[in-house]
Amino acid sequence: MTLIDVDVERAVPHLCQVRVPHRDTVFATLRGRNIGVGVHYPPNHTQPAFTAWQRHLPATERVGEEILSLPFHQHLTEADIDFVATSLEQALTSVGGSFGHRRPRLG
Repeated sequence: MTLIDVDVERAVPHLCQVRVPHRDTVFATLRGRNIGVGVHYPPNHTQPAFTAWQRHLPATERVGEEILSLPFHQHLTEADIDFVATSLEQALTSVGGSFGHRRPRLG
């Protein structure tokens, strides 16, 4: 998993974006645990408004298939954050992925 870092000094992040292998499987696993994950931003060039400029962009499309949004809001408790992080870690392990070098801080 790769945390997509946001400069909080210049933005107000409302989503925690991560790149994960086998995103759809991880998504289903987390939703099955009642975790409000989402897929919010498919690549712009695949959107109907950009049809006139649509082209094949394999790297962008590949990354677009890996991005997952985790819950990230002021109502998350420490227990919620731990549940999301633990569930994500378990889902990643089940598909052969990992958190990488360190477990991310989600709140």
